[in-house]
Amino acid sequence: MKRLILFFLITLLTLIFIFTFAGCDMLLGDLGGTGGGGNNDDDPPQIDNETDLDVFVPQPEDGGYVEGETYYKSNSVSLVTEVNGNYSIDRPFTLDKDDESKRIYHNLYLYEGDFFQVIYYKEGDLLGQIFASLSDEGDSQYAAVEYDDGGNPLQLNIIEQGVYDLILDVETMAIDMVKVSDIDTPVYETITSCEIYVHMGLSNYTYTEMAFNEETNEFYIEKEIPRDAVVGFFSASHASRYNITVEDEAMDKVLYWNDQSPNGYHASVGGLYKIYLNAKTYQVRVELLNPDTAEYYCQVGFLENNELSPVSASTPYLFEYTFVAVAERNDPYVSLPRLYPELGMKYKLSIIDEQDVTALDEYVDGSGTYKLTINLKDFTLTVEKISD
Repeated sequence: MKRLILFFLITLLTLIFIFTFAGCDMLLGDLGGTGGGGNNDDDPPQIDNETDLDVFVPQPEDGGYVEGETYYKSNSVSLVTEVNGNYSIDRPFTLDKDDESKRIYHNLYLYEGDFFQVIYYKEGDLLGQIFASLSDEGDSQYAAVEYDDGGNPLQLNIIEQGVYDLILDVETMAIDMVKVSDIDTPVYETITSCEIYVHMGLSNYTYTEMAFNEETNEFYIEKEIPRDAVVGFFSASHASRYNITVEDEAMDKVLYWNDQSPNGYHASVGGLYKIYLNAKTYQVRVELLNPDTAEYYCQVGFLENNELSPVSASTPYLFEYTFVAVAERNDPYVSLPRLYPELGMKYKLSIIDEQDVTALDEYVDGSGTYKLTINLKDFTLTVEKISD
């Protein structure tokens, strides 16, 4: 359920904190109604714009706002979104000039797998009442309703990415999706806080706050990452787990993606890293600071009991393997062995071939015995033919 319980707890604690220090006596509404469970009142709430709306003034550096429009925030209704892992509960909106019961959330970049929902916080209750419905059946091409275990609408999951205006009718609490355009260049919401998550087991994990460099627009940290640890990036509240990408220079080298572990990038090399996360692009770049003493692993084939040992303790990144190639009569090319970290995708290695005995960086040309030297410090594979 998209970490619903965690999100509600975080939302509740955040709002209680805000309301306590602001002297506000508005509390949260019951979880229930059309999508929450626990409240049998299926009727939409009665919203009075005179008391519900506060004017919001966008800052010059904020993007995505429509020039000349007046923006508002609501005291009782939140459009909740998770966009590329970034969880947001307090979006500004404009009012439809012909019908002030309709609130327009402009120019939202939504991607497949994202979701949104509406939560109404009724004064005097404890949690929010969820609404997740579309006012136009034709919008089902854009998003699909997900239901909770009780069969109540929980959230709307994006199935067609695009730039959308979401129009909330507070009289029905249903949303009309207006697709403004396709997404040519991805745009993500700016990350405002970040903690790196390093997971080694159910009871062995850490969250560590990352510093921010305003000049490069990057969060950064120097951190020891054990080999095979899962690495993730969360907001300070832990409500958001950002969907990051890893620069090509590191992908399938010191880091690899595990599709069996949501948002799970693993370290194939254990060591001391300088790690950077761009707050706008969500791309991660890394620097291994101790390559001469880091923890490396190399195996031939995946889980085939063919683990290699380093050439020496002084070069833990250097491995050797003798490969006997047997070519078919009508096909001289033999595939080079695939080389893997302990648990992940095969290493992406650059071929060094001074004897011109390889083809397409994947094959050796002809039968024979070959010496393979695997250097995981610079991620190269040196191929030498030592006998026919």
